[in-house]
Amino acid sequence: MSENYTYIDSPDSLKQACGELAKASVLCVDTEFHREKTYYAHFALLQIASREKCYVIDPTAIDDLAPVWELMHNENILKVFHAARQDLEIIMLESGGLPSPLFDTQVAAALLGYGQQIGFGNLVQRILKKELPKQESFSDWLARPLTSKQLIYAADDVIYLMPIYQHLEEQLQAKGRREWLLEEQETLSSDKTYLIDQHEAYWRVKGVNRLKPRQLAILRELAAWREHHAKHKNIPRRRIVGDDPLIDLAKKDSLDINSMNRMRGLTDGVIKRFGNEMIAAWEKGVNCPEEDWPKLHPRSYHTSGTELRQELLDTLLRLKAEEESIAANILVSQQELGALASWGKHRKGEPPELSVLRGWRRELVGNDLLRLINGEISLRINPETSLPEIITLS
Repeated sequence: MSENYTYIDSPDSLKQACGELAKASVLCVDTEFHREKTYYAHFALLQIASREKCYVIDPTAIDDLAPVWELMHNENILKVFHAARQDLEIIMLESGGLPSPLFDTQVAAALLGYGQQIGFGNLVQRILKKELPKQESFSDWLARPLTSKQLIYAADDVIYLMPIYQHLEEQLQAKGRREWLLEEQETLSSDKTYLIDQHEAYWRVKGVNRLKPRQLAILRELAAWREHHAKHKNIPRRRIVGDDPLIDLAKKDSLDINSMNRMRGLTDGVIKRFGNEMIAAWEKGVNCPEEDWPKLHPRSYHTSGTELRQELLDTLLRLKAEEESIAANILVSQQELGALASWGKHRKGEPPELSVLRGWRRELVGNDLLRLINGEISLRINPETSLPEIITLS
């Protein structure tokens, strides 16, 4: 792509650019950032394009980005992103609110059969038959001045996003799946998604599922202590202490500085600086009343015949997915399918709470899965096509 963008690095030029962008009904948005060395993403660049203009905005050169945030919060302008999660987190942090309304092309593509979490470059190649350069993917976006190649790469991400959005929007409308997108974006569009409660941070620790309830109570306090320090110092959690040492600490029956010195993953510096604080957090977890211990979701124990029922359900699932041109794993995971197959032996009470039995998924395939379990429909090989087909039983 040629240099079809305007670089914005002053308050006056920003105000003028946002005045032009405010005339649009749809804006394509992307950010560049670094977070390898920080807890919070270090905002490095913001790209916004309408159908007519593209602006690359330097947030490191402009103290007040209020004109941009007004656009992001303007309910009359649709904001289009690809894989929006981290972009939205940055905008939430910088502006105090989420862009609305929203269209995530990665989510939309998944609903149209392009597979889960397709990359932007792959999507451009499949829809527009254009291969975007990848050389600048891991550029230093905080370096100044930015090179011409960096700026063109950044601008291309939103310039090509517009025709991708238009294509996906048309396909969603044609297939009657626009409401599906709104449903799928509910989590993305919720403030709660980006507000981390430090007392819930233990669920993010690798290995949490291996712990017993009392150990989880200890891990909860240790992870909250680490989260507080990582936020306060704006450094990655691992720079305070890694996940493996936290799990090992949570498993300890007793803890003091001497035992910490014998643990792998805890350096002398960490123990000298934080040892007493970690012991205090550990003791708080140990003294947690049993009724307040965290509880893992109970493991599912499959009933007899579950595997056979699951294979049959999976055949129906793949048949429906092929009919609707959508990836089967977007409709339901094998874990959920197994839970449904296990329930299917006795069919007592309500079926398990599964995503495939809610919203558009239930309408598309969930009801048929239940009908198959209840013996209301069956599968057979069509003698003419030699493929499975669904038949209704009288």
